[in-house]
This record gives sequence, structure tokens and C-alpha cells, in this order.
Amino acid sequence: MDYINLKQIIDYQDPSKKNQQQDLISNERDQIEDLDVFLYDLKELSDQITLICSTYFRAITSQELLYRLPNLYNLQNYMKFLDKVLGFWCKRSILETSNFDERVAVTERFAQIAICAYEKKNFTAVFAIIFGGIIDLEKSLPFTWDRLSKQSRTFVTLVDDMLGEDSHFKLYFEKLRRSPLPVVPFIANNQTRIAQMEEKHNMIVLSTGETLINFQKFQQIGGHLSEIQQYQNMPYDIIPNYDIQRELKRLNPMKGFQDENSFQNYLVTLKEHIEPADSTPKVFPTRRPTNTWRSHSRVSRLFMIPSTSFTTHPRTSSQSDEQNHRKSIADM
Repeated sequence: MDYINLKQIIDYQDPSKKNQQQDLISNERDQIEDLDVFLYDLKELSDQITLICSTYFRAITSQELLYRLPNLYNLQNYMKFLDKVLGFWCKRSILETSNFDERVAVTERFAQIAICAYEKKNFTAVFAIIFGGIIDLEKSLPFTWDRLSKQSRTFVTLVDDMLGEDSHFKLYFEKLRRSPLPVVPFIANNQTRIAQMEEKHNMIVLSTGETLINFQKFQQIGGHLSEIQQYQNMPYDIIPNYDIQRELKRLNPMKGFQDENSFQNYLVTLKEHIEPADSTPKVFPTRRPTNTWRSHSRVSRLFMIPSTSFTTHPRTSSQSDEQNHRKSIADM
């Protein structure tokens, strides 16, 4: 890779991305602190989450990854939607559901959303939901965790293994390399490597006192940028539902809290209230009408397959959910 090609990678910015730069709603009066996870169809909700993640990801520029300029906000939108919206929404929704059976249903619903996002290769949403609100339930809410379906618990374990620090994300990268586009990849690893490369060894000082530019280091940075950009070039073929997207962009689970620390303290208090340590869960009334969370989404039947297999079956507009379910069973 010569210097000109490297500069093209570093300075790369698709003009069409400017039209995709859409802020999350920041006006507190227009924000909502909660969104009923059962309000929308499971697949439709997950698809719109994937579309938002993809839009924000594809709008990120190389300059933001390299320099993290404060006036380029695409990366901030992307990270905020994952951490402060999806992750906190999942965790708050689970902990604010006092009734035990209803809480299990809410947790299952978020797990199904994550599974659906996994089928779409939206790895960032999967990690945001699982690590943001579900993975620590085994310790924090053990009774809730034990009541989850085997499929959900197996999927959580799978996601945890994918980002295992001991394996250096080996399982994740294997899955990523096998996944056809479009994909929303987990770019934190790329960001870390780029930052480490920028901080050191950019210049080489010879014994003679001469200073040389370490072009090999810049080539490696360019390689990471190029890897990210290959995933930015392919959009999802998903029909936008602007009503659902608007509600998701209005969502601010920390609304009304002074800072993140006070929000986290509130969540800890909720946990101790609904499942005290060394005690069985208390009895609480339900928040929602029973029929809204006890009736399974017809789409959720697509995921009633062995927990050791998460095989994608392409859908067409003429296929019914029942046909896809029979196909899943036939492939077992």
C-alpha cells in the first residue's frame, strides 16, 4: 500500500453519509424514559433497531475514528444508542418489572430481540442488549435467570464466549468472517487498536539522530479503517418504520436522573427490592395486562429451535411464520 492509497483511506468520507447523520432526540421534553418492549411486533422492532444501528454505523467517518473530533457526532450517536439506549433500556425494563412471571417474560422478550438481531448479523445490538441488561442476571437476579428458557440461557452463554477476553474475541471474529454482508460489526476492538497505534511508534529515531515516519504503522491503521469501511458499504434491505424509529430515538432510560451514577444506584435499589439476597422473590402485582405478555408473538415461534443451533433461514414475502417454523424443525 503506497502513501497515496493510504491517504485516500484516511481521508475517506462518503458524501452520501451526510444525509444519514440524524441525532438522537436530545430535548428532554420530547424524550420518553420507557418503551414497552411488547408494544411492537418482535421482528419489526428488532429490524428497526438493526436499521438504526446500521445507519449510525455507516455514517461514522474515518476522521472520527482517527481523531475523535467533537464536532463529528456520528460516532457519539452510534455509541450512545448502543450503551445509553439499548443497554439501559433492557436493564431498567427488567428491574422495574416487579412481578416475577412478568419479569421473566420481559427478559425473554429482550433475549428474543437479541436473537433476531443476531440473525441479521447486527452484532453491536446483540452485545448491547446481552451485556447491558441480561448477562449479569445469573448473579444479580438468580431466580429470574433460572426461569429463563434453555434457549435464552444458551444464547447468552454463546454471546459471552464470543467476546471472551481469554480467546481475544476469537469466536466473534470467526463468526464475523463467515457472515455475508450486510453486517453491523463490533468496532470497539478496531478503535482500541487504532488508538494504540496512534499513541506510539509513529516516528522512528535512528542512531544518527535522524527521524523517520513509521509508514508501516500507518499502513496498519489504514488496514483497520479499510476493514471497517467494507462493512459500511452495504446497507440492509429493511423497510423503515419511522414510527418505531422515532420512539426508539426518543428513548432515554436515564431521563430524570442527575447523572449515570444516580441512575445505577437506582437500579441497584430496584434489584434489592424485587429479589433480595438469600431470599425468594417477593410477590408484586403486574404492570401490564396479562394477555400482552403471556401471548407469544407469532414471529417468536421462528426461534423455537434447539438452543445449540442458531441457523438463519432466508425469508421471502410469501413465506408464513408457520412454514419457516416447519423448515427449522426439518433442519434439526
